[in-house]
Amino acid sequence: MMMGNLAHWPNGVQWKRSGMMLLFSWAAIAAAADWPQYRGAAGDGVSAEPMAAAWATSDPGFVVWTNTTLTNGFSSFVAAQGRAFSLFSRHAGGSMREWCGALDARTGVELWATVIDGAPWNLNDIYNGGSGTPPYHKGDGPRGTPAVQGDRVFAFSGNEMHLVCMNATNGSVIWSNNLNAVYGASKLSWENAAAPRIEGGLIFVNLNTSFDNRNLAAFHTGDGTLAWSTQNERMTHTTPVVAAIDGVRQVIFATVTGLVSLNVTNGAFLWKFAYPFGSISTAMGASPLVHSNLVFCTAAYGRGATAAHVTRGGGAWAVTTNYYKTGSRNYRSVWMSPVCHEGFVYMLTGDSTSYLTTPLVCIELSTGTLRWATNGFGLGGLILVDTNLVVLTERGDLVRVQPDPQSYRELARHRVFEFGTNAPGKCWNSPAYSDGRLYARSTRAGVCVDVGPPPPLKFLSSRLRGDAQLELVVGTARGGPIAAERLSRIDVRATNTLGAPPGAWGRVTNSLVLTTNGVAVMTNRIDGGTSRQFYILSEEP
Repeated sequence: MMMGNLAHWPNGVQWKRSGMMLLFSWAAIAAAADWPQYRGAAGDGVSAEPMAAAWATSDPGFVVWTNTTLTNGFSSFVAAQGRAFSLFSRHAGGSMREWCGALDARTGVELWATVIDGAPWNLNDIYNGGSGTPPYHKGDGPRGTPAVQGDRVFAFSGNEMHLVCMNATNGSVIWSNNLNAVYGASKLSWENAAAPRIEGGLIFVNLNTSFDNRNLAAFHTGDGTLAWSTQNERMTHTTPVVAAIDGVRQVIFATVTGLVSLNVTNGAFLWKFAYPFGSISTAMGASPLVHSNLVFCTAAYGRGATAAHVTRGGGAWAVTTNYYKTGSRNYRSVWMSPVCHEGFVYMLTGDSTSYLTTPLVCIELSTGTLRWATNGFGLGGLILVDTNLVVLTERGDLVRVQPDPQSYRELARHRVFEFGTNAPGKCWNSPAYSDGRLYARSTRAGVCVDVGPPPPLKFLSSRLRGDAQLELVVGTARGGPIAAERLSRIDVRATNTLGAPPGAWGRVTNSLVLTTNGVAVMTNRIDGGTSRQFYILSEEP
């Protein structure tokens, strides 16, 4: 039995009438984990937050909100402090601009939007698709994703390489650093796609400049000034990752010629791993994956996947090729960053735009052995939530998969975006997870779905009716409706002695009745001879 924790007196609901006192208490609400950066707090696409044992896809509350103003872009969501942030393109003053915007995480209503750059994308550039592929926009918005730290949100624009810091509450610009004008930073073909990666008080970016050939840089989050820059390494479309190897915290950049690792604090060079597939000339967007002392990376367009084995001895770093796998689309990913679970890599692969022939794969990290591949996902994105893979497919499905190296095991699937001839679009975005909710983007909209465990219950209100009936109203801590199948497991218990053990609280036999607005109501006759009574909620698992 799950019993609500008795609230401290100042936080309880207290009511007196005719000398009788009632105290209502509810289960403590666990703190929700934010998803403050691209691919989560650690940048590895992993959340330890729990997820519901089954997705209630038929429940009307499953889709919390849909925002159709978030068009044009491959930006992912980040979620923090009750807000969801993303980048998008929109017309303003007769021209297309790149914006950073914030939505109310509960309702999807736009709270603010701030222009951070010009936008070169042609929204009328439509690819009509091939066999089984719906039409989609070819170049339709920002590729990057914002990041949140404290009361500030940071964005790294795609066109002129603006690094912008905004107030997370109202979007006002705190500082802006035009990296193109100041440092000669330059974008790539298809524009910059890297997100600002934050660790402590530093933001890590690749300047891609030829001014002084020191491209790998860190900027102070407080004022946007340069903390350090080093190494003549050109940028790819990847976002840097921060991880500890052999106990040393380091930032790893996937550059044109290889993986470069620097001390996260001062930028001191640690090691470099040259790609066995040669330098990148077309595109590389999948961020590296770090697990123990192995660093896995992948690139498309005829390349493949490789794992670097990183060691340290006598204060010196050494890196060797653990394996290199090529010649198969099952090892090639354009921008779909992988996740790791119990020593196995799961990722979307392929460099085709046909979702019918683009698979989700499982690869043994230590050997590179392909364990299985399942077609039909497309160039979307995936994350690991608790012990579940959550995949956003290119055509707009959210899919829940059990990570199992023996075989593909699909647990749930739900279409959250609809595309067609009259509504072209696609999902080249990675989902986000925070407070039991999945956030997903497409080139046509943003959506939030509730896949978290049942939220804690609480008493919302009470009143004594004229017929001596006490009316208790029960709702959820997050404000959403109580699921109908949950009602039979909820009990209201009462006692006259506040210090009584949980087993001594008697069950109130009157039934809770679910109303049309999703709250449950119970009436209980008050005994006039009772001087006081305390109520608490309990729920069977």
